[in-house]
Amino acid sequence: MTRRLLICDDHPLFRVGLRTALLDESSVEVVGETADGASCIERLRNSPVDVLLLDITLPVVDGYAVLAWVAGHQPALHSIVLSMHSDLAFADRARALGARGFIAKEDALSEIHAALAHPADRFYASASVRELARRRPADPVGNGAGILALTPTERRIMALLAESLTSREIAARLGTSFRTIQTHRSNIVEKLELHGANRLMELAIRYRDLLP
Repeated sequence: MTRRLLICDDHPLFRVGLRTALLDESSVEVVGETADGASCIERLRNSPVDVLLLDITLPVVDGYAVLAWVAGHQPALHSIVLSMHSDLAFADRARALGARGFIAKEDALSEIHAALAHPADRFYASASVRELARRRPADPVGNGAGILALTPTERRIMALLAESLTSREIAARLGTSFRTIQTHRSNIVEKLELHGANRLMELAIRYRDLLP
């Protein structure tokens, strides 16, 4: 049976590339495109589909919000995330919200067919993401216990990091100085025994539900 597929991505040329890549994919029929999360939700509400190819970084409403809506309203929908972010934190959060797969855009055109054929009860990760997972160090935070032990201010800063805000943007949001935010970040890194430039952001996104 041919499955109805919707593409949601704000880059027209990438949507064209996906459509072209799917021309010889007999298992799906591309029935529409949207360029932002709000339009995607409206389209799904009015005309449900079987498969959703979804970018994370979208205008108006982001891809995570779309996944949350799908989980609450159309949980049987097969959602596959296509993202320029191959960081494991993005994949972890997408999976937690019910996505059935996560493909880095650099892998998309070569792996989209494999992702569509992958068993629905098993999460599909593209080559770039699998390689990062293979090299991921052990998580010193455990089951979020380390994050829960942080001060309220430190946890608030991590929550804002999970929104992809820079230290200067966080300082403006909290009404404090850039240097103060940098000091807090250094303290968090030390307390959680983190190593690597992206580990703090990765953990902030992965444990976002534990943050204010």
